[in-house]
Amino acid sequence: MLHSAVLHEMLDDEVAAAEDRLGSRIAVIERHDDLVLVLDGSRYDAEPFRVTVTDAHGHDVPHERWPAGLSLGQHPVLNRPFACIQGTYEYHCHPSHLSDHWAVYRNSLRLPDLIDHLLRKASR
Repeated sequence: MLHSAVLHEMLDDEVAAAEDRLGSRIAVIERHDDLVLVLDGSRYDAEPFRVTVTDAHGHDVPHERWPAGLSLGQHPVLNRPFACIQGTYEYHCHPSHLSDHWAVYRNSLRLPDLIDHLLRKASR
């Protein structure tokens, strides 16, 4: 794991890069019934970002409330809804993706790429 100060600086840089690259798409993300897309980078870059959808009060919402195209149902290991997207914790710990190691992507997959992919899937 990274030292917390290094982690915070790295995440700040990634958010700035996402804002630069995605512009208004990240600044004005359309909310669906007051849903919030949450990316947890607290263990980045030892682990990929964890992704979930919550209500406006921070409570996880069931698969049926996730934006169409984003959730694939219940994760067989984590037992909660998940987005099956390469570069997310949920993807890399899924039994069918265990051979697709996070280490292959951790130096090249950037937060703007992940957010872009999540937004494209959520808008289907």
